[in-house]
Amino acid sequence: MAVKIVTDSTATLTPEQIEEFDLTRVTLFVVQDGKAEPEVDMNFHEYYARLMDLTNLPTTSQPTTESMVEAFEKILDDGNDVLGIFVSGGLSGTLDGAHAAVQIIEERRPEVKGRIALVDSQSNAMPLTYSILGAAQLALDGADLETCRKQAEYDTSCTRFLFAPRSLEHLARGGRIGRASAMLGTALKLCPILGPDKHSGTVHTYAKVRTYPKALKTIKDKMLEDAAASGGLRALCVHYIAEQVEAEKFLKEVVIPAITEKFPSIKPTLAAISPTIGTHVGPAVGIAYLTVNPVAKENI
Repeated sequence: MAVKIVTDSTATLTPEQIEEFDLTRVTLFVVQDGKAEPEVDMNFHEYYARLMDLTNLPTTSQPTTESMVEAFEKILDDGNDVLGIFVSGGLSGTLDGAHAAVQIIEERRPEVKGRIALVDSQSNAMPLTYSILGAAQLALDGADLETCRKQAEYDTSCTRFLFAPRSLEHLARGGRIGRASAMLGTALKLCPILGPDKHSGTVHTYAKVRTYPKALKTIKDKMLEDAAASGGLRALCVHYIAEQVEAEKFLKEVVIPAITEKFPSIKPTLAAISPTIGTHVGPAVGIAYLTVNPVAKENI
């Protein structure tokens, strides 16, 4: 009996990682003009190029409970245990759907009770991925379900994801902030620094600064502060939504010089955010990172 991991499509996983660790993904959907497009089938760059020209934002939807049941039962039927690690419950109903699936399975098959464990990553994208990969390596090495679950939860406590949207327009259009707040922020040239809050898992405003370059510098400084206070860095990723050129520049000119001397073993990565997250944010750049010890929960 082995432990197999199920996650969702907001995780930033490579095909090689999916294959190496035998990961299962359930997909979220982008819904436009009545058509639901599975996120796992989308070309991120093509989607964001279209998104910038849309008058009405698409909506997004979580995986179906049926897809969760199917994913979990396939693993159970193969004689393995299930560890589900999902996007923050404060950002999506995906985790609720996973709990509903577990209830359905356990009512139907009481003999499998205790063989499915669920973890709230309290984030998305690369922080979710960091929680997956640590547990997946233990599972590959033969660890049991409880050991893998504890590792995923520990790694979750060691992540932070901060990003700066280019404007407040998408957040306002998607109902994440009020139109008046967006207009005021634009008029004052305020640039918010956002990120999943460690208490609630919802998106929180950590700070507001006057320019975009200052926002990115503030994110870099907070990353270094967290690393110093939390035993160092284990991994780092520069994330972007429809801002690849800006993200590449930020990585090369700001992030790499900042970590090369202090954390020479870290090889930072660059990755786009999934459409079901990016749709509600619009163009943005940020940093996701994994520290050695848990990061403090206080705001910037």
